[in-house]
Amino acid sequence: MDMLNGMQVFARVVDSGSFAAAAESLALSGAQVSRLVSELEKHLQTRLLQRTTRRLCLTESGERFL
Repeated sequence: MDMLNGMQVFARVVDSGSFAAAAESLALSGAQVSRLVSELEKHLQTRLLQRTTRRLCLTESGERFL
């Protein structure tokens, strides 16, 4: 996994507030953005974002990592 790329995508998701907006600004698909964030979480062995169908918010670990 490209850790730096995953970190950049994670930061963009947080800044934009959604996976879709981050994907559009990065010229990636929503699935690619989701996969990169998931791979970063797997590599770090912690959950960075709490995802629901309506909201996206940082976990405590996500706040520290950001």
